[in-house]
Amino acid sequence: MKKLFSKLGYFIVSMLPGIVYILLQLTISVGVVFFLAFYISFSQADSGIDLSQGQLMQQVLDVYNGNLTLIILLVQLAGLIIFGLWYYLAYGRKNPPADREKPGIKAFVVVIVAGIFLQCFVSSILSLIDACFPNALNSYKELMEQSGLMEETLLSFLCASFLAPIGEEMLCRGITFRLAGKVSMRFWVANCIQAFAFGLIHLNLVQGCYAFFLGLVLGYIYGKYRNIFVCMLMHASVNASSHLMELLWAQFPEGSEMAVYAVGIVLSAVLLLAGYLILGKIKPLEEDGISFPATRQKWKEKAV
Repeated sequence: MKKLFSKLGYFIVSMLPGIVYILLQLTISVGVVFFLAFYISFSQADSGIDLSQGQLMQQVLDVYNGNLTLIILLVQLAGLIIFGLWYYLAYGRKNPPADREKPGIKAFVVVIVAGIFLQCFVSSILSLIDACFPNALNSYKELMEQSGLMEETLLSFLCASFLAPIGEEMLCRGITFRLAGKVSMRFWVANCIQAFAFGLIHLNLVQGCYAFFLGLVLGYIYGKYRNIFVCMLMHASVNASSHLMELLWAQFPEGSEMAVYAVGIVLSAVLLLAGYLILGKIKPLEEDGISFPATRQKWKEKAV
């Protein structure tokens, strides 16, 4: 029982970075709403216009929803500072394990291409669900449209393809992954915990589900190379290629959508498996900043 409570305590600790990020999102969002309320109230009062509370809130919400990308930018910049310092002070100053596997040019190419096919895999599944059940993803699509991240603007590209990969990788693969290693000595357990945290910080069910899957893959990459920058590269590849999917689907004739999405799922899954076979299994290290002794011991026993 004592061991169970100890693991539960470590699990809660491993969730703290994600909880901090969620609170950061809420704090900035609420702060922006209050700022807009005061600003609109005073500006309308100066012009002699008397707004009802309902009219004021409607104007606040209109301005807020019209600037969601800017608010996301504020959240990401704040997160970059907080988790960048957290990661650097806790882990960034330590020397990486001397016997870690270093990625070569082939690994970088595989990581970038795999990121594109990860996006294709997820996009194909979501598109197939949308085609089969037209109303199932309505709330998700509205959320993505409101956020402005699906728009092809320089700001949305900066947020999705640059800031998000850096901040979220330091949060999940950099900090949470290491904390999760104290919950269990088994790699797959720690990987699932950090992937769960990655899904949780996206704050909606659809994104949370595919972020969990993506988090597992990124966790594998981090376990493989113990290099946060390789994870950032794959994450950036996934996010940047999201804008290519609509262009890809538009190339096919009407009426072939179901078959195209099904082929997209199968083909991208096969190519992702090929990428895994090229990169290979994770090799436990003698000196590992993310210590998973049980896995390492099993590896030693096999060698003997």
